[in-house]
Amino acid sequence: MQLLQDIWNGILDLTKLLVIPDWGALILLLPVLTGVLVVAFFLGRLLQYRRLGARRRRPGRIKPVTPPGIHMPGPTYAPIFAAVGTFLLLAGLVFNGPLLVAGLIVLVLTLLYWGREGLADYDHIAGDHAQLPAVVHPGPPPGVHMPGPSFRPILASLGLFIVFAGLVFGGWVLAVGIVFTIVSLLGWLNDARKEYRQVVRADTTGHIENEPPPGWPKTLLWVFTVLTIASVALTAGWFPPRSVAGGTTGPGGSAAPSGGPAGPGGPGGLAITASGIKFDVTTLKTAADKPFKITFDNKDDKINHDVDILDASGAKVFDMQDFAGPAVKTVDVPALKAGTYKFECSIHPAQMNGELTVSG
Repeated sequence: MQLLQDIWNGILDLTKLLVIPDWGALILLLPVLTGVLVVAFFLGRLLQYRRLGARRRRPGRIKPVTPPGIHMPGPTYAPIFAAVGTFLLLAGLVFNGPLLVAGLIVLVLTLLYWGREGLADYDHIAGDHAQLPAVVHPGPPPGVHMPGPSFRPILASLGLFIVFAGLVFGGWVLAVGIVFTIVSLLGWLNDARKEYRQVVRADTTGHIENEPPPGWPKTLLWVFTVLTIASVALTAGWFPPRSVAGGTTGPGGSAAPSGGPAGPGGPGGLAITASGIKFDVTTLKTAADKPFKITFDNKDDKINHDVDILDASGAKVFDMQDFAGPAVKTVDVPALKAGTYKFECSIHPAQMNGELTVSG
């Protein structure tokens, strides 16, 4: 009977997963499912290539021969190293800690290595082949269309840089980065539309006219430079002054809290202030096995912060609800066992964190 009861309980548990699924767990499985689809896609492509007909060239690798007077740069592993460094850097932005530092180190070393290769290649051309005559290319041959130069890749790269900075610091920086990237991509799409119109026109005229070289995007750069500086000032809380934003100053210019106990953290409590996307303290102490209060003063205007407490394994033992500043909230924290804990803002953990010592 016990065996039948266990089987029936297993069927009920399986049915419960189908009828009332754990949406949080399913969302966490999305990257795994995406990875499975990517692997299945590549395996399907490999099977398709294996079913192709006979090869159209002899077996074995054909070594390419460079024409006389043409210099080809040698193979390099620098792009692979740069991709690894970029992956570690992006992973560090998500998980923080050593991955971020490792990504920066790999990228810097890769760029130095790549630059050394470029200099060696240049010295080889300038030294060993100085006798080669200069080749002047008046333009593409008749009937060949070459896309003109464009500043769009540079602008899009700057936009992505601001987006990644916004992912770290939040606020208006992220909004400006997204707008900058969208404007750059729309301009790039417009350039492609112009090129396509020229190619279509050549079907009837028989002559392809290349677009003229673009001018420097000075106006666009100036506009987004000003917007970026303004977004940094707003995100960091430099502007507007606290006395103007929400009337948060009391008589004589002193800050008046919007809630919580009058003293710093209240009796037996802790006080933490967030300003400029950083905590005013990095070390705190409290007694073990006793509940306590945390008075959190978020002075960053329109920026969400919170205070979470993590144990030595990285698991959260206290999770505070984030809120936008300027505002003050006092929360009750359950009793903690003696030990060393980490407190951080879950939204900006790399910039806002500290150590909580709980002693007996």
